[in-house]
Amino acid sequence: MSQALSGPSFRSRMRRLFVPNLVAELNSAERRILAELGSLANRVQALEGLSQTTATRIGNSEQVIRALQNLTTGLQNELQLEFQRLRRGAEGEGANERAAALYLDLLEGVLTGALTGDGAQSSVGIQPYDELRRSLGRDWPVAAETMIGRVRMRNLRNLVERALQLGVKGDFIETGVWRGGACIYVKAIFEALGEQSRKVFVADSFRGLPPPDGSLYPADAGDTHFTYPELAVSREAVEANFRRYGLLDDQVVFIEGWFKESLPSAPVEKLCVLRLDGDLYESTIVALDALYHKVSPGGFVIVDDYLLAPCAQAVTDFRSKQRISEPLQEVDGAAVWWQVPS
Repeated sequence: MSQALSGPSFRSRMRRLFVPNLVAELNSAERRILAELGSLANRVQALEGLSQTTATRIGNSEQVIRALQNLTTGLQNELQLEFQRLRRGAEGEGANERAAALYLDLLEGVLTGALTGDGAQSSVGIQPYDELRRSLGRDWPVAAETMIGRVRMRNLRNLVERALQLGVKGDFIETGVWRGGACIYVKAIFEALGEQSRKVFVADSFRGLPPPDGSLYPADAGDTHFTYPELAVSREAVEANFRRYGLLDDQVVFIEGWFKESLPSAPVEKLCVLRLDGDLYESTIVALDALYHKVSPGGFVIVDDYLLAPCAQAVTDFRSKQRISEPLQEVDGAAVWWQVPS
C-alpha cells in the first residue's frame, strides 16, 4: 500500500510542511489560513481512515488501491492550491477582500447543501446528510444547486481566481450544469472580485443527457444516464436559481441544446476556464472539439467526470490527437484539470 494510505496522516504531513512557513511569513493571517486549511485537512484525514477500512475489507485489491491513491493525491493537490490561494489573499488583504472571501465561503456551503445539511436522493428514499460524501460529490443532493461536492467547488474557485490573478483573458463556460450551482458560484466569484465584464456561459440541453449513439461513439454503448429524470433540469429552473442569489444579468448567457448542435456555433470568443460535466464520451469530445481552442494561454480545463471510463477515454483521445502533454492534476478521485500552456 502506498505511503499516501499507510504512512502518517496527511494532515500531520501538511502541518509539518506548511506551518513553519506560515508562522514565519504570514503573521496575522496565520490563524485564519490554518483554520481553513485545517477544515479541508480534516476531510482528507477522514478519507484516509475510510480508505484504510475499505482496503482492508476488500483485501487490498490493486484496482481499488489505485483508485484510493488517486483520491488522496487529488485532495493533496487541492490542499496545496488552497494554501496558495489563501497565501495570496493574505498579502495586503483589506476589508473588501476579506468580505469577498467570507461571502464566497458562505455561498459554497449553501450551493453544496453543506451549510443546511441537505439530504441525498437514493433508490431507497432520502438519505441523511453525509459530510464526507458531500465533500467529495459522491451523492445527489435533495435541494442543493450542485452535486459536484465541496472539494470540486473549491477547485473551481481556486482555478478561476488563479486565472484572474494571472490575467488570463476570457470568460467561463460549463458544459452540463444540472441545477446551475457551479455556474452560479463562478458568477459570484466574478462579481466579488470586480470582474463584471466577464461572461458566464451556461451550456446544457436542459432536458437531461442524450441517448447514447453507440454506432458513432462505441464507448457510450449501453449508457443509461438518459433514463434518469433527476438529471433533466429545465432552463427556467436554472434561471430561477441564479435569480434567487441575485446573480442573473446580461453577463449570464444560456446555450441551450444538445452539445453537437449548440456548441460549435456558440457565441464564445475566449475562455479563461472551460469546465466539462457531460458524463458521456460524446458530450466530452464534442465540447473539447468545439471549445478547447478558445481557452486562452494560461487558462484551465476541468473535467468533472474523469472517473467515468467513456469520459476519460474522450479526454485521452483528444489530448493525444492535439498532442497535449501538460499533466492531468487529480482533484478528488473523480475530476481532473490541466493548464493550457502559455
